[in-house]
Amino acid sequence: MESYKTMNQTQQGILAFHERITPLLQAVFAQYGPRNTPKVYRTILQPCRRLLQKCSCKSAMDMSRYCTLAYWLYIYSNKPAALALCEAVHDMEFPFEFGYWQGGIQNIYGLEIRIARELLGEDRRDIVPPALLDYFCSKSVKKAMRYPQVMPAQNLPSPDHPLYEAEMLRVLYRLIGHGETGLFTELERHREEVEQTICLCVERLRDL
Repeated sequence: MESYKTMNQTQQGILAFHERITPLLQAVFAQYGPRNTPKVYRTILQPCRRLLQKCSCKSAMDMSRYCTLAYWLYIYSNKPAALALCEAVHDMEFPFEFGYWQGGIQNIYGLEIRIARELLGEDRRDIVPPALLDYFCSKSVKKAMRYPQVMPAQNLPSPDHPLYEAEMLRVLYRLIGHGETGLFTELERHREEVEQTICLCVERLRDL
């Protein structure tokens, strides 16, 4: 492996982050390995293997995979492991643009806020970094998060539709990843309905 002395600052940061998350990923892989069902392999083991091979904090694709893995751990009720992945990104700077719903790293902070409340009774809404606050407060995001448009449509695909899982995850990214920050007033006003929808999506994804 290339030594730290021959690396530039960016390379050092990438390596340091990968070294930080490697034991977390290895623990998840070991925990789920014996239950290697097709679904567990696809949602947990395969992402873990890929992230162990390569997980650059400078890559939007890698961090999207990382965030989605944390959500699946939460869906499977493995809150401690999901929280550990969330906490591992503290103090990280991401050079790419925030802006796409599909598992982007911006959605991991809301997940941490939710798990910390459920698991530890803590309020962590102050963890959102300044750059992400600017993204959440942008006009385009505020418009996309308006109620009731942000809630799942009545014509979601049926469970046997190939897009069903992706659509259900997208709902969680909006309602947890964005909504748990407390920055969207309309969602806060309809918290009971939002919570019911989150629980329904988690249940359906778990039972797929």
